[in-house]
Amino acid sequence: MNKIAVIGKVFVDIKGTSFAPLHKDAKNVGDISFSNGGTGRNVAQNLAVLGNDVRFISTVTNDQIGVGVLEELKSYGANVDHVEMLEDHGMGMWLAVMDNEGDLQTSISKQPDAKLLEEAILRQSVYALDGVDAVAIDLDLSVTVLERLIHLCRKMELPLYGVCGHLSVIERNRHLLQGFTGFICSREEAEILSDLSIVTVEDAIHVANELAKKGAPFTVVTMSELGAVYVDRRTATSGHVGTKKVKVVDSTGAGDSFFSAVLSELTDSKQAEDALKLGMKVAAQVIASTENGLIPEMLETIR
Repeated sequence: MNKIAVIGKVFVDIKGTSFAPLHKDAKNVGDISFSNGGTGRNVAQNLAVLGNDVRFISTVTNDQIGVGVLEELKSYGANVDHVEMLEDHGMGMWLAVMDNEGDLQTSISKQPDAKLLEEAILRQSVYALDGVDAVAIDLDLSVTVLERLIHLCRKMELPLYGVCGHLSVIERNRHLLQGFTGFICSREEAEILSDLSIVTVEDAIHVANELAKKGAPFTVVTMSELGAVYVDRRTATSGHVGTKKVKVVDSTGAGDSFFSAVLSELTDSKQAEDALKLGMKVAAQVIASTENGLIPEMLETIR
């Protein structure tokens, strides 16, 4: 069983989905739901459901909602011993507005207390990383946290993989990607980071290679209906994996689920193309559901 440490934020997601095409100047009738989210939390859930030994490092607020977050993660098999409970602002809230096709149209994010989260992560990482096989980190954390984790993983010779919860930090500090073993981003994020456009699969491989030259040697770019591409400069290999069209119910968490499956397979010494194929299957299951991530009931279809 792979032992993977996951570092990131916890959010409570409030999603509103319109029954008809959205009109910004009118009241939109639809459905509203509440669920536990956040890139770090989502990745911890996905990896645990895929059968990995997961240690989650984060903070939650010491209230019923925070306790519920931890209980849910434990029910999936994740270890939450390294999640610190704060009296206030221990986790964020994310308000999302989806159209009738299930695609995200706009959102508002309330962040957890950055300073307290940073202190908790740095305090817990010293112990939580001991004995793990790999580390996954949400890149929407402070530069201090990212630099310290890069240094710690180098010292402990641990592979470090980054996923974009939000691009702002890494966009301003692109050099940090050099400290990562692997990096997975969307087409839009890759275009911003490379200052290049992606239209075709060939474009995506070119951009992934450019990003890998200056950042993580293993770089993946996802392209929705066009699948995903990878470049691994360690082995001088690259490739493309397609995807089947699925009916979108809710696209939230699809990128996190793809990242989780790829990381799970790579940590299990699987080939890159096989890792991306599983990533596509897992993401498709999540997109076709109202879940933020993989749940045990989905495993039979995926495997």
